[in-house]
Amino acid sequence: MSMKLQRLRIENFKLFRAPLEIGGLADGLNLFAAPNESGKSTVAEAIRAAFFERHRSSAVEHLRPWGESAVTPTVEIDFALDGKPCRLTKAFLGKKRCELTIDGKPMDGAVAEDHLAALLGYRFPGKGASTPEHMGIPGLLWIKQGTSHDISNAVGFASDHLRNALGESLGELASSNGDAVLKAVESERNELLTPAAGTPRGAYADAIKLRDELDAELNRLRADIEAYQSGVDRLSGMRRDHLRDEAARPWAALREQLTGAQQRLNEAKGLADRKTAQDAALRQATVQVNALRTQLQAMEREEATVVQREKNLLTVQEGLGKAMEELQAWEPRHAAAAQSDAAARESLRLARQAAARVAQQKTVDSLAEQLAALAQSHEKAKSEQDKVTRLQAEAQALAVPDGELKRLQRCADTLRTAQAKLDAVATALEFDLLPGAGVRVAGAAVSGLTRRTVIARTGIEIEGVGRITVLPGGTDLETLAIERDRARDELAARLQALRADSVAAVEERERQQALRKGEAVAAESVLAALAPKGLSALAADIAAREARLSEARQVLQAMPASDAQTPSTAQAESEEGAARAALATASAALNDAKVAAGNAREQVKAAEAELAAVKATLNDPQRAGRKAEAGAALTDALAQHAAVQDKVGELAQQLQTVNLPVLAQDVERLERSVRQAEATHSQRANDITRLEVELQVKGASGLEESASEKQRELDHATRRCAEFHRRSKALDHLLKLLREKRSTLARRLRAPLQKHLDHYLQILFPGAQVEVGEDLSPGRITRQGLRGAQSGEFEELSVGAREQMGVVARLAYADLLKEARKPTLLILDDALVNTDEERLKQMKRVLYDAATRHQILVFSCHPEAWRDLGVVARSIP
Repeated sequence: MSMKLQRLRIENFKLFRAPLEIGGLADGLNLFAAPNESGKSTVAEAIRAAFFERHRSSAVEHLRPWGESAVTPTVEIDFALDGKPCRLTKAFLGKKRCELTIDGKPMDGAVAEDHLAALLGYRFPGKGASTPEHMGIPGLLWIKQGTSHDISNAVGFASDHLRNALGESLGELASSNGDAVLKAVESERNELLTPAAGTPRGAYADAIKLRDELDAELNRLRADIEAYQSGVDRLSGMRRDHLRDEAARPWAALREQLTGAQQRLNEAKGLADRKTAQDAALRQATVQVNALRTQLQAMEREEATVVQREKNLLTVQEGLGKAMEELQAWEPRHAAAAQSDAAARESLRLARQAAARVAQQKTVDSLAEQLAALAQSHEKAKSEQDKVTRLQAEAQALAVPDGELKRLQRCADTLRTAQAKLDAVATALEFDLLPGAGVRVAGAAVSGLTRRTVIARTGIEIEGVGRITVLPGGTDLETLAIERDRARDELAARLQALRADSVAAVEERERQQALRKGEAVAAESVLAALAPKGLSALAADIAAREARLSEARQVLQAMPASDAQTPSTAQAESEEGAARAALATASAALNDAKVAAGNAREQVKAAEAELAAVKATLNDPQRAGRKAEAGAALTDALAQHAAVQDKVGELAQQLQTVNLPVLAQDVERLERSVRQAEATHSQRANDITRLEVELQVKGASGLEESASEKQRELDHATRRCAEFHRRSKALDHLLKLLREKRSTLARRLRAPLQKHLDHYLQILFPGAQVEVGEDLSPGRITRQGLRGAQSGEFEELSVGAREQMGVVARLAYADLLKEARKPTLLILDDALVNTDEERLKQMKRVLYDAATRHQILVFSCHPEAWRDLGVVARSIP
């Protein structure tokens, strides 16, 4: 059974609001090439929605165009099933409906949907939107964008239909007695071993666990027996050692040694204490000697200080004389600088007073100029104000009501039109009269060359001839005359209301009004420039300036007159600055001289006081006695220091023969030895008692009998584990043999699918081989590479290679289904986007070959890549 799409029409479907119709589809290859976002995938999705989605589903809101919540997505497809014409129409969401016609037989609703699903090999979900697991054979052959490399899931969802296409043999293989035996063997094997790793489980694992527990318990009993025997031997040795120490009492001899060591340590410590006391006495004697020496040295320095003090006094007296001379030199200079500074300040005051008068005079002159300019502006502003008033009044007088000119112009146009119409149908009279001819038309005389238009009964009187009556023959003359008269009367009335003679006069009047308005606006601009805040504000400003001018003149008159000999302010300020700087310099120098003279006086006083104090000390009658006493005391202190120093040396020699740290360590060592000997003896007695009790308990528990019983239980458990091991190995081997036999049979039954896969594979990868898995999906692939034959699973291939193999596999499934008389249609929506140029050439050969047996719709956004496919690329309208 073949399936061929012939026409597709979609409306209000996602990207397409307006109806889109695609017809004239070929039985083989159909290439649609268009840019991104042009609707290729939308067309493919419309085909899937028409077949896979229930028309009453509420889970297809995404099919509506963006922003449209009330429209009804509609898809209509014309196709042929095994040569029979069919039409499927589906409308979603709004006005829901499903109509199916096959070879003239109509069906609708869910019945039509279920019938079509049974024919094509898919099913509908219980509720909600359709998913890949429901799409069956079409879901496998209609490749959605970005899913061509994912083949295993699609094959799994269509596996039932593919198995049916392979024939009854594969079904018999799945339901044969051999398969039941395989399952039984596998079940028994899996009761003893895990399916994946083959590790023990169930009763086998329990037997191993029991064996290991018994083995551990037996080892523990054996360890207890060995520990009991070792304890008996250890108890005998401990009793022997304890009796030996009771007889020898080694701790008593150690205590005697400790007593001797303690006595020697005490004697050594007494010697050290005496040396410490002598060291302290030596330090005291040293301090006394140093103090007496210091006292005598100070007395000697005092005697030498008198000469130095006298020299210092002479030096500071000379400094005082120089400071007084400096002070006397600066006092007259400072007085002269002060007098010059006062004269410069007075000159600066007079100069600033004269400059203030000049500045005030400039202020008066400036205010006078400003007042004159304001007065002139005020006069001009008053003139401009009068001009604005006059021009506004003239413009108001010339004003024409809004729209009246346009109405006059329309009336004039109407009159001209009516007159033209009337002239067109009226009777024209042309006269070319000789001089003196007496002719009257409608009572009015005419002469020479003239023309008259007659619209009513008119008499022509010719002097000497008679009367001619003209009767115009137009049927609309009277109506046109009435229209002309009405238009003329309306125009005359409007002109009279405006007191004008003609429309041109009114137009001129409006032009003059516009000129007056423009002149008024210009005058207002001038007025605004002259008096921005108005005439009253300008007048107030003039009054304020007059008041300021009067006040400035009064201030000027109150200022004293300036002397012509008065220097300029800059000169006076320069002279005052120089005088001030000279005064500051003189003041600083005078102050420094005063400070230096004061310091010199104080230094003289201090030097005189120091000299007097030293002389008073040296002239003290008791000083000689103190010096003699200090000398005698120093002699005694030196003798005492020498005696103590000799004693310290003697004690130091004695201490060099004694090692205090070693003596202290001997005492510590012997004390620890005594404690350890006594503690060891006591602890051994306690250990003997505890070990005797433990051995009595273990001897009463029957360790040998328990070990024998555990050994018997362990032997039984070991035999049971061996039985389980032999049984599991046998079942595992049997299961492996059965599976190999079954796999051989399955490969033979999958040969038709293998044949189609090999056909396409030789075009894509010459010399390559692919295995078909038990789930009918591509498995291990072997092909020739740069390094020889290479093998790998399908999932290990690159994304591009998996895309190509995914398309090839789907074409093989289509061939298999076609042989089983199942409907086939292939849709490739950008299915080879990761394929390089060389591999794409091979895929075009594959598609061209498959198109001789199937209808294939190819959607791509790269038209240049498909130019050599052998068909003309179609765009999406």
